[in-house]
Amino acid sequence: MKYALEGKWLNIDIDSLFVKSIQDFFDEYIPSKKIQHLLIQNKNILLDGNPVKREDDIVGLKLNINLYPEEYDYKKIDYELDVAYEDEIVLIVNKPKDILVHSDGNEELTLTDIVKSYYADKNYISAIPIHRLDKQTSGLVVYSKSIVFQPLLDKLLNDKQIRRNYLAFVKGKMEVGKSLTIDYSIGKDRHNSNKYVIYKNGQKAITKIKCIACNKAKDYSVVSCSLQTGRTHQIRLHLSSIGYPILNDDIYGYNSNLCIRMGLFAESIEMYHPLKEDNIELSVDLPNDLNKLYLDALR
Repeated sequence: MKYALEGKWLNIDIDSLFVKSIQDFFDEYIPSKKIQHLLIQNKNILLDGNPVKREDDIVGLKLNINLYPEEYDYKKIDYELDVAYEDEIVLIVNKPKDILVHSDGNEELTLTDIVKSYYADKNYISAIPIHRLDKQTSGLVVYSKSIVFQPLLDKLLNDKQIRRNYLAFVKGKMEVGKSLTIDYSIGKDRHNSNKYVIYKNGQKAITKIKCIACNKAKDYSVVSCSLQTGRTHQIRLHLSSIGYPILNDDIYGYNSNLCIRMGLFAESIEMYHPLKEDNIELSVDLPNDLNKLYLDALR
């Protein structure tokens, strides 16, 4: 797709599209009937500057879409955001440990509050996380900057075209090179609302793991993990269930003085970008304490 952003408007070269009508475009790029309706009703989608209908053929030079049709009340706060990647519709940030991605109902500062502050002078940009990390987990989180394309990003996640890869630092000696698919279903613990359990009739959960390093002297291993599903506490519970609890996981893990955080880090993102029509592969460096463990395990 050939496009250019002018202010709030995304101007798409029609010759670069392989669709015949406005509805065809909606079906491929904006899979939300509500957003489709609002774009047409509020004249936020145009052909060569003219309002359109769903059934209109895409004939002309430019398809014009207002990427940022709403405004928000964002407050500036004194907290620096660690931005790993940013373009017209996607923001990927490196989340610190011990912070929620979004509010659980209290007044605690969240990563989304920090993202909103980052856009305080551009309060028309949305700040919506496409997925979440547990409070104790650090690493990469994807945000949608445009409510117009948020439904498509949600769909890409569901269709596994946004892939999240983690490094887990676990108690125990796992054979280096060992690969395993863990496919235990997960359900809520009826006795503890903050805990999940392996449950035959629970939600399907699949985690693929591979041991990439092991420190036998200190009895820990480094395991790469990729999610095939995205259940709450999935990696934490799955690793614990096979006898390799994550270091400093306060629910399923093993208390350790080897690191100052929970030993789970969202190290990389692979995603298909619907506008660029190409894959983005992004990784970030491990925090110092986890990096030291990783290097020690490689020796």
